[in-house]
Amino acid sequence: MAKAIVVGGVAGGATAASQLRRLNPDIEIVIYERYDDISYGSCGMPYYIGGDIENRDSLMNMTPGKFMEKNIFVKTGHEVRSVNSEENTVTVFNKNSGKEFTDTYDWLILSPGGSPKQLEAVKDAEQAFSLHRLADLDHIMSYIEKNNVKESVLVGSGYIGLEVTENLTERGIHVTVLQHDERIYKNIEADMNGVLYEAMTEHGVTLKLNTEIDYVDGKQAVLSNGETINAELIITGVGIQPNTGFLNGSGVALHNGQIPINKNCQTNISNIYALGDATITHYQHMPAMLMQAALAWPAHRLAHIIANQISGDKTITHEGFLGTNIVKFFDYHIATLGLSEKEAADVPHFVVDQKQKNKSGYMKDAAPIHVRVYVSVETGIILRAAVVGTAGVDKRIDVLSAHTRLGGTVYDLINIEVGYAPPFSSPKDVINMVGYKAIEKAQKL
Repeated sequence: MAKAIVVGGVAGGATAASQLRRLNPDIEIVIYERYDDISYGSCGMPYYIGGDIENRDSLMNMTPGKFMEKNIFVKTGHEVRSVNSEENTVTVFNKNSGKEFTDTYDWLILSPGGSPKQLEAVKDAEQAFSLHRLADLDHIMSYIEKNNVKESVLVGSGYIGLEVTENLTERGIHVTVLQHDERIYKNIEADMNGVLYEAMTEHGVTLKLNTEIDYVDGKQAVLSNGETINAELIITGVGIQPNTGFLNGSGVALHNGQIPINKNCQTNISNIYALGDATITHYQHMPAMLMQAALAWPAHRLAHIIANQISGDKTITHEGFLGTNIVKFFDYHIATLGLSEKEAADVPHFVVDQKQKNKSGYMKDAAPIHVRVYVSVETGIILRAAVVGTAGVDKRIDVLSAHTRLGGTVYDLINIEVGYAPPFSSPKDVINMVGYKAIEKAQKL
């Protein structure tokens, strides 16, 4: 019987295994996961802290028992320590027994994910946590409840930093955010992220820029600016690093620690596939440019492709990603797609800005929405888009994402037919106006 081994679970590996079983009832499938939980909604964890998610178990998508019902063998507490691509074997360490063993495969699916970067200054502090796994969430919640935490420190201002800050605040815990430089949440333009600072002020969040923790002294943190602050709880969110050390010597090529994949989601070795946070691919609309998409949607998409490829359908391939993303911070929604600002700067382009109401201006709940796009001078495609507002942001970024993925240019936006009624939009939606302004601007170049 042909056999597929999956290294790692959660969004990537667990989904790939499920999709493969759906397409191929006969193949043997084994998932090795080094931690205790195999499949859970990691994106929802901050919202359990704040109470939007009431039942912790609702975050659990699948268990080993449920996988067994699909004839998928799950081995939690099993760490794949090495791969021999010439002999098609993996060396696995059983954390429970303390023993190593070798297993063989016909196909290997790599979904090792990433691990949170650690801060030396807080590594020995009992109140310091990262939020990456379900076990981390359990430890944080237990610590909050046992210690009646009222003051917290959040290091970093990326997705996790913003979401955890909001949800700790909703829980009634004061948050001090530490940012090592002068700009928070760099995924959005500096002149568009003012709403984040406003939201922090409105909700009583303390922000300290150009500040780091020097060391922790009991329940206090001594900062690089000389201050000492209460630090009953410290949560760090300063990025992740790929878990690919076990691939050293395997023959699997790495690029800065990440696993490059082709259109079939294969590595440089034809029967080894990869997906998830540890992979690197390319932009769909700018295929010559590499990108990493450490997001749930790309992981699910690649899982579908890998399952079909292994099952024999070579027509389903990977086209690249736009990196479409959105984050909520209190009342504000911030979304982007495409190249980073730095990457866009290397491509001849012009910028179109449009600010208007998200629906007909005479509606009492009409609110400002700001859309910015970076347009290729040569092709008219949208290299990058950013949207900020309190309502309707998701709709606009999704329209721009679908439009760009299907080959539309910024000039075609004038033909986007929106579902118009005063509670939803305007006769000339903000998306349409971006198109009209782009045409006018291009004519003047």
